[in-house]
Amino acid sequence: MSNLSSKTQQALRSNNIISEQEVAIMAGDLYVAENVLTKERRMLMTSQISQFITANNITESTSKAQLLKG
Repeated sequence: MSNLSSKTQQALRSNNIISEQEVAIMAGDLYVAENVLTKERRMLMTSQISQFITANNITESTSKAQLLKG
């Protein structure tokens, strides 16, 4: 399970998708809202939150590839 970015969490809260006591978690290919106080979980619909999910910023190097020697 992995937490979504804090920016995504804030967007979901401001759009009333998750409450102030909940965090959004990705479990496999599912999204879950977990209440941090009660540990109660509920499933979130992907269609409901897809516009708020920010992709992990993984960038590929554009420089020439080189082997690193140790």
